[in-house]
Amino acid sequence: MAADVGVPAADVVSSAWYCAAGTSNPEGAADETLVIASLARSAVEATVTVMPGGDTPPKQRTVRLAPGEQIEVPVSEILATAEPGVVVETAGGAAAVSHVLAHGEDVGIEACTRTAAPDWYFASGTTIEGSQQSLELFNPFGDDAIVDIGFVTDTGAQEPSGLQAVVVPRRSRITIPVQDSVLRQERVATHVHARSGRVVAEQTQVFDDVTVESEARDGIALSAGATSRATLWRVAAGSTRGSGHATLSLANFADTDVRVDVTTVVVGGPKLPPQTVRVPSQGVLAVDVTVRVPLESDFAVVADVLAVDGRRIPVVAELLANWSPASSSTGLAGTVGTTVSARRWVVPQPDVDADGVLTVFNPGPEPVTATLLPADLVDRRVGPTSEPELAIPPGAAKTFRLSQLSSRRVAAVVTGNEPIVVGVTTLGNAGAAISVGIPDLSYRG
Repeated sequence: MAADVGVPAADVVSSAWYCAAGTSNPEGAADETLVIASLARSAVEATVTVMPGGDTPPKQRTVRLAPGEQIEVPVSEILATAEPGVVVETAGGAAAVSHVLAHGEDVGIEACTRTAAPDWYFASGTTIEGSQQSLELFNPFGDDAIVDIGFVTDTGAQEPSGLQAVVVPRRSRITIPVQDSVLRQERVATHVHARSGRVVAEQTQVFDDVTVESEARDGIALSAGATSRATLWRVAAGSTRGSGHATLSLANFADTDVRVDVTTVVVGGPKLPPQTVRVPSQGVLAVDVTVRVPLESDFAVVADVLAVDGRRIPVVAELLANWSPASSSTGLAGTVGTTVSARRWVVPQPDVDADGVLTVFNPGPEPVTATLLPADLVDRRVGPTSEPELAIPPGAAKTFRLSQLSSRRVAAVVTGNEPIVVGVTTLGNAGAAISVGIPDLSYRG
């Protein structure tokens, strides 16, 4: 995760956020709603531009947010279109943007990004019968982009001829149905490389009551891609509450096998030794990270590449979680891990019928104190201080519940006295979602 993916610095005059996935037409399978959260002490103006591509002109709406306010904007209220590429430009102070996709009785929640890049990676995917793995590519700029799309699967690398030199027209978004080009593969990881230009990439995985490895799956998972590979990944989200089950996909795009330590950190549970796994060259491996986790537990996951002959070969890590239709909650959820830690993280709160749990992981060697506040009360100079606090030992994780905040629907801000990693698990009647928080790398305390 690059620095410009996170919250812009407080003194930035303006910033742009890009949201690639979702639909906004009446027949769409993933109805998109934007969540725009102010983190500023002054009013913030946000201009939402929906780009449908082709000859149809973009449409805009400008909204004004009070200090610390959060608003939701259904994309369909601005423009109904099958392929909406969305840009949110904020001015007047720091803000954060995420979006919610609704499919059936499940939601996917993910932060939008502040970067466009020539390379994007995803580690988790499947094209088994009945599944829909869709790659959404958005080009918000004035020149066409040309991309090549390759995959590593159970059976090795694939570069379908129809997915080479794909044109992503200027100010347009296109959707690639992966299952049409990579047939019946249980595990599929993706690499998008732009020969020219830059794009924004997200991925959705949809199951409509499909059985995978004797497990029923139903819902939508939304993931923002990673712009590079890395040797250390962390996902501070996931839960076995409601009979949740999760696997960590590790994608190796190199020509050499890789050994990885996968550590599951259970909140309030025993310290588990790492699982050491081998990820084959040009291959992808799914690791069951909940097999040793007690029921009704939250957790974080760390994937650390081991050195071989003095080299550590970078990989990509993505968590996919599932709550079957037989569970108390039903849904699918996914997120690519993060490669950064920060002293402050922001999590917008979408208005969905579900409970949110923030997992706070301490990756460092010293104890950490983490505090939770609503965005409109962060860094206030006067008034009482009664924010919830957590004392987190080295290498451990603890949780906040979003219900600990006030009833106001504003962004949650978690601040540590040392670098931490924060993610959110959303679970309830609206389905399930997991996502990494939005780091504020400019915060120094």
